[in-house]
Amino acid sequence: MEMHVSARIASTSGVKRLHGRRGSSLQSVVALMLAAVAAQAWSAETWREWEAAKIRLHAERMRVLARGNCPAVTREAAIESERQQLREALGRLTADSAAPAARGVRLEAYVSPNDDSPQPFWRYLPVSQLPTNPPLLIFLHGYAEDWDLASAPGIPDFITNVAEEAGACIAAPFGRGNTDYQHLGEQDVLRVLDEMVARFGADRERVVLAGVSMGGLGVWCIGARWADRFNMLLPICGRGDFYVWHRLTERDLPPWQRELVDTQFATRYLDRLRRTSIMATHGRFDDIVTFEQGAYPPAALRRLGATRTTLIEFTRAGHDVFGISWEHELVRQRLLEGLTTAFTKPRPRASAVPGASGSRVQDAFLTPFLFVGGDDGGAGDGAALLEARSDEWQRYGHARPRQTLERELDLKQAASCNLFVFGEPEWSLLTRAILERGGVAWDAESFTIAGRRLPRAGHGLWFTGRNPFNTNLAGVVQCGLPWGAGQSDNHRYDRIPDVIVYGPDTDRFGYNLAAAAGFVDSDGSVRWCDPPITDAIRRPQVCGEP
Repeated sequence: MEMHVSARIASTSGVKRLHGRRGSSLQSVVALMLAAVAAQAWSAETWREWEAAKIRLHAERMRVLARGNCPAVTREAAIESERQQLREALGRLTADSAAPAARGVRLEAYVSPNDDSPQPFWRYLPVSQLPTNPPLLIFLHGYAEDWDLASAPGIPDFITNVAEEAGACIAAPFGRGNTDYQHLGEQDVLRVLDEMVARFGADRERVVLAGVSMGGLGVWCIGARWADRFNMLLPICGRGDFYVWHRLTERDLPPWQRELVDTQFATRYLDRLRRTSIMATHGRFDDIVTFEQGAYPPAALRRLGATRTTLIEFTRAGHDVFGISWEHELVRQRLLEGLTTAFTKPRPRASAVPGASGSRVQDAFLTPFLFVGGDDGGAGDGAALLEARSDEWQRYGHARPRQTLERELDLKQAASCNLFVFGEPEWSLLTRAILERGGVAWDAESFTIAGRRLPRAGHGLWFTGRNPFNTNLAGVVQCGLPWGAGQSDNHRYDRIPDVIVYGPDTDRFGYNLAAAAGFVDSDGSVRWCDPPITDAIRRPQVCGEP
């Protein structure tokens, strides 16, 4: 106890000392952030954890701004604003008690345990009234290529009117940028919901999920997968079915891709929405998300017997229907009803996990993980691979992953994380251990996996086994040809099965064509999914196709 108290006093004095420093360098901000982390370590008070998360977020936003391409004057002003908010958060962190929650729009943060990163969300608390258990409106932003931590989209001004009228809170998750609110993005949305309940007492029985464009896709997919958590859905110009989107049939996808698609998109779960209040809107002349795509989920629900699903068609509008949707009287009536009246919801899905994709590779990113650059016999490849993969994660998840070289591996850390090892079995003992324990053999030309001899030369491998230091966690190997050279960063981890051997050519989505692909069952055996390629995905897209 004495040691704990002493550490607390030392941490507090360090934070207060740094709080008074007004240096302009990012190095001083790093010191401030580390002091905040130290303060978080000794504190059992949740509100201090929230303030420490905001301090880390403001420091990260400063780094992002410093690397940006905006004019120097604008950049320096933005950095100074972040620095001031960081100082204010430090002041609140070192106070004796939590400050009252500020009304209106504020930037909040939490720390994701996956990659130990601060993640932002905007929130709004009504100015006129804040009930003890306020309803909650979650708003999902659309796609923009340049989203980053410093430009995380906020809450449009005109949607706060309904919050004031209903006495509701609003939360706008970042969704890890442009993930289509799947996988890591879905996990972020549900985490923000939980944060709003914990911080502001939001009523779980009156949560409305709304979103525009990519956010509309998020509403359909998250709303269907987690129908037990939402009182109403408001998808605006959003798609929900993968096959309608890409003008394909289920048979057009190889079975392993179909399994991953069907797990994450809304169609498989639509029956859970038969009794959910849904108000969808779409423009007839939408040239980004076609009207056909937006109209499909409501039509499918009506075929399932849904009676509370409505689609409003704007006959002379294109993609930009958010403003006119929000002002539509029927939309406002249904929205207020969803915020003020709790409806009956379906039972939760058994063993459901936020963000789960059906792939052990992808799902290993949903809990704490560590990137490891495998030993390379002194060639320097391990460090280069580690840096390249970490850069990819930064662009995908807007965070720097935990990372280390194999020769510097901390065994305690290794036993507490899912491991992603990038290296070849000839040099890396860790790569070799995971492959051997998974029954994989190799030579210079081939891999032998679950009875199949597969090409190695000119190919790459993802293999999911067990962490040698903790067999309850995953040990993932990626070796050979790097994955996803033809894929955009925001879709890099959309479709990787547990085991895949792949070549350099890509399919119509930009994913490497598979020589073989499958999943690992609970007993460790590989379940191959054949055929690994179909003609429909082998052919390139033509002009006008999605």
